[in-house]
Amino acid sequence: MADSHYSRSYGGCGGTPEAAAVGLAAAETLYDVLSLPAGADAREIKAAFRRLARRRHPDVVPPEGRAASGEEFKRILAAYSILSDPDERVKYDRQLTAAEARRRTCWSSFSRSYSAGFSRRTWETDQCW
Repeated sequence: MADSHYSRSYGGCGGTPEAAAVGLAAAETLYDVLSLPAGADAREIKAAFRRLARRRHPDVVPPEGRAASGEEFKRILAAYSILSDPDERVKYDRQLTAAEARRRTCWSSFSRSYSAGFSRRTWETDQCW
């Protein structure tokens, strides 16, 4: 992937730039695309890619399913290209960790602000009862 993916600003509690570039949902990772655990080694990544490529490549799928298969294969290939390159994988893993921290922070700040409005007693609530 080009460095431009890393320089983009992704606001809010969303995912990583690679996930957005590949068209993944915010909760889906490149490891999920290849059906791998996050700690998979290079041999496991290559084996998973080859296994999925044999099933999802547009040339082996019946003609009526080629369009969907083509898009899915592009996602698999993009995930493999990032995870198979050690430098790109390190960058992706860092951003994945940062995105997870942002999600936890966003959720915890939301839950604190949401519950704070209902759990504290104030002068106004005491005067109403």
